[in-house]
Amino acid sequence: MRQLADPATVAITIDDAPMPETMPGMLELLDLHHAKATFFMSGFRAALAGELVAETVRRGHAVYAHGWDHVRLDRESPRRLMEDMERCEALLAHYRPTPDPYLVRLPYNGGWRSARIHRTLNRWRPGCAIVHWGPSLEDHMTPTRCASVEDIERECRRDVDRVLADPRLAGGIILMHDQPINDRPGAQHKTAVTVTLLRQLLEGLAERGLKSVTLPPPPPQRWWRRYILT
Repeated sequence: MRQLADPATVAITIDDAPMPETMPGMLELLDLHHAKATFFMSGFRAALAGELVAETVRRGHAVYAHGWDHVRLDRESPRRLMEDMERCEALLAHYRPTPDPYLVRLPYNGGWRSARIHRTLNRWRPGCAIVHWGPSLEDHMTPTRCASVEDIERECRRDVDRVLADPRLAGGIILMHDQPINDRPGAQHKTAVTVTLLRQLLEGLAERGLKSVTLPPPPPQRWWRRYILT
């Protein structure tokens, strides 16, 4: 899945959630703009913030597993991949029914070209589909350009303006993160960057008349077709 059928909509997809410093503000912003998002949650973070998982579901957003530990699962054994995904989904299932068909985004989108990964995911959840993206905020890099708090608004604007100018925006699947998991410089600004990016993005989408919706379920098709990019 790479594009939505309705060009008047976009899907904001947020990986690595939920973080207690940022999620409440993000949920408030989404409500303010009457917007919905799709969260791919990391199990080790969700385990420490169950109330945020529950609140995300209560507000009508979609929630899927992003694995338990934020590691390259395509470099692990099939057993590890399935156990990692199942452990995270078992936690999320306390807060909402397990979606069927299931939408998958592994950490780093690892393995989307690998037949072995596709077969393993199909054994884990028959009918599941990998979610790709078009415009990306590349927010793992934004904090590295922020030497001080004063830089945050300007540097976030650069990334948001780039996404808003992307020809794939209408009907697009947008990638961002809840405080990206990496060891790059600028970690002290991650909280402010995450919330600022979402605020500016939602404002820009509203100005363009684009509505942010949750990802729809994938259409039925043979399992191997779900992993061919079109």
